Amino acid sequence: MLKQLCSILVVALIASPHSLSAADSIIVEQGRPHAEIVISDKPARMTKLAAKELQQYVAKMSGATLPVVTERTPGKSTIFVGMSRHTEALGLATQTLQHGAFRMASGEGWLALLGADKDYVPIEPWGRKRDKNETARVNAEWDKITGDTFWNTAGELYQRYHPELDIWEMDDAGTFNAVNEFLRSLGCRWFAPGEIGEVVPQVATITLPQVNRTVAPDFGFRRFSYYTQHTGIGDRALWDLRLGLNFGAEIAGFPQICHGLKFVIMRDEMKKAHPEMYLLQEGKRSTRSEGIPNLLSPLLFEKQVKHVRAMFDHFHEPMHNIDLVDGYSGLTSDDPAWMAQLTPERGWRGTMSDHVWGYLNRVALEVNRSHPDRLVSALAYGAYTQPPLKIEKLSPNLALIDVRHRQEFWDEAKWKERREWRAEWLKKLPSGKYISWDFCTNARPEQVGRPVVYTQQISRDLRELKGVSLGELVEIYAHPTDKESSFGYNDLAIEHLNLYLTARLYWDVNQDVNALLADYVTSYYGPAAEAMRAFITHAESNWMHMNTDAAKIGESLDLLAKAKAAADPASLPGRRIQQIAELMKPLEALRMQLSRKRETDLSYRVLETSNTGAKPLGSKPLDGNVDKAWWGEVRIAPLIKLRSEDPQPKCNSSFQIQRDGGTLHIGIVCLEPDMKGLQTSTTQNDDPKLLEGDHITLLIETSTRSYYEISINPAGAVYDLDRATGGRGLGWSSGAQVAVHRGTDRWSIEMRLPIVGDEAFVLDPTKGIDGSRPTELFPWHFNLGRSRVRDGKAERTAFSPTGKADLRVPEKFAKLWGR
Repeated sequence: MLKQLCSILVVALIASPHSLSAADSIIVEQGRPHAEIVISDKPARMTKLAAKELQQYVAKMSGATLPVVTERTPGKSTIFVGMSRHTEALGLATQTLQHGAFRMASGEGWLALLGADKDYVPIEPWGRKRDKNETARVNAEWDKITGDTFWNTAGELYQRYHPELDIWEMDDAGTFNAVNEFLRSLGCRWFAPGEIGEVVPQVATITLPQVNRTVAPDFGFRRFSYYTQHTGIGDRALWDLRLGLNFGAEIAGFPQICHGLKFVIMRDEMKKAHPEMYLLQEGKRSTRSEGIPNLLSPLLFEKQVKHVRAMFDHFHEPMHNIDLVDGYSGLTSDDPAWMAQLTPERGWRGTMSDHVWGYLNRVALEVNRSHPDRLVSALAYGAYTQPPLKIEKLSPNLALIDVRHRQEFWDEAKWKERREWRAEWLKKLPSGKYISWDFCTNARPEQVGRPVVYTQQISRDLRELKGVSLGELVEIYAHPTDKESSFGYNDLAIEHLNLYLTARLYWDVNQDVNALLADYVTSYYGPAAEAMRAFITHAESNWMHMNTDAAKIGESLDLLAKAKAAADPASLPGRRIQQIAELMKPLEALRMQLSRKRETDLSYRVLETSNTGAKPLGSKPLDGNVDKAWWGEVRIAPLIKLRSEDPQPKCNSSFQIQRDGGTLHIGIVCLEPDMKGLQTSTTQNDDPKLLEGDHITLLIETSTRSYYEISINPAGAVYDLDRATGGRGLGWSSGAQVAVHRGTDRWSIEMRLPIVGDEAFVLDPTKGIDGSRPTELFPWHFNLGRSRVRDGKAERTAFSPTGKADLRVPEKFAKLWGR
């Protein structure tokens, strides 16, 4: 019954003028093949893949394997896949089809599924593998061509070829799109990567349809870029194809469409020869990593123009990106002339707009003199997102790539702001060439957990962009495919829905998104369809509140539990729901923490050592000395009296926290005029007597565990407890590395605290801090206190006062977060 309902929904979704009605000719009858797939004698790469796709899914549906041949067999139904002499004889043409558009036509006993299927041919020199010697070879060949030391953007072109599929991402996929449209008409769906993400109905008989359609997408440029890979690999590569995406090299060229300036300045040879091309910071030219460009350098301007012209002349690119290196925001310089270019009064998004776009526009105008038939592109991004004020009209060859975050558009104020900025940009953009750039980063470890769904925003936004935008790139956070299991969750367990709908709407923005959703929940979740529709509806309205609202989290988890109960856990619908449950595990602990009444709004933001002006703390000898040379000027927080009625502390104390990868570095300084009077009650680890003398105590509640206690005394002894177990029985060890320094008027502690990660308690409950690193979305909570013992009395101070004589009051824990 479910399969029949799915088929009915499919027919409804592709109703006139897209309907495919059955004819008398048979493709498969009661599981027996009655047709063959006919391709060219010399088929394009994508044609061969499309024929294989059709053969595979007809077999999955019916059990019948259609032969792939180059000659028609009399008396058999024929499915022509791709152009061949047979389709030419029928008068079918594909020359005018662009950007993956396709043709579907039928006649007596035949069906044709056709696209342009142009094979991409890379131009030498280009890189064929990830290898230092290969990179050196390609760059050396490029040096001969350019007479300079630029990085060859084709050096990593091998990433765009898929040997297991024998295709380039830049190949036209028109025929593949036609095949998948036909398969969709039979009920096939590819909602997510891999077999778990596909829906294939079981049918005994398949008939040839009557059809005559030419289908072109509403957006020509349709690209997904996976954050950790930059390209689809394996199942994701096939999923991209089945979604009908288009790399868009014919529109934007083959190199990456962002941060193109890095290819001008990132070679060591360039850095050594021309340091004046790099920004002056703290008395040095910023040549680390890719380098930070100095946009006031005349030589930089000359070099970039030379590079762009070489790209056009040699690689014949239709568009080349000239945007700045990533991270060109929030910068300062020793150069007063450079600082004078900034406009901080405009706010963050406009601080660098006149500075950056003034430079980019000059490059574009100069390139336009020699190549008026080509385009250069640049991003509206970071501190140069807003249009410049000092430029009335941009160069006629300049294309804008507008970097946005569509999921934020639930906030009407942000939606309105971005639309206003786009309108201002378009007034300044004579070329009218506009591309949008979106993000799907909810599966990043520091964000994962919330069921982020924004179907209505996708539909509304894409409808507005039709006729305005050439298309879109979506940057997706995804784990490297060879490491997925180490994260414990499927990164696209929820995000696939947003991506699936986006890709389908690229082809026709006027589709009813609610009908697409109805098809999705019915096809994908089977007996749990109604419960999952309720879950998705709730998620769309409430995901943005689930970092602060325990009730919303509880409602979402309850709805998901109902859906889990409605499906056999071993079935595909049950496994799909379980993937979501695993992704949402962090919310269970967050709900518990949010439900606790917090009686303080104190917080401490943890910064990476690379952003604090400190030297790398991981390379510092662990000696307990919290000196500025290593620790920098990162926030120094004081400890104050525990209770208002307590006298002011006789000795001040303070601490700093920084992060370096998976390690928290905690530096604590205890001023002490009476160093000889320090009360050290033990020198042994795990000795509770430690608490009877001078000591520091750190209490930590992670997003998954409440809570840990680590105490350290001036002798360097450590006493740690897992308070979630009442401090008994487990013999828990924090794994902290600790060193104590004793000076003339102070003692100080350096602690390196390893963050073991989610589910550490499950793997080994006796070792390490359970939980991912503290983030703004999923913070930790903590308190840090000092106990100073003199004359049998204890003077107690803390970062967050508890109002009691005891530090251990979870309601008074401060928030610990970072980015």
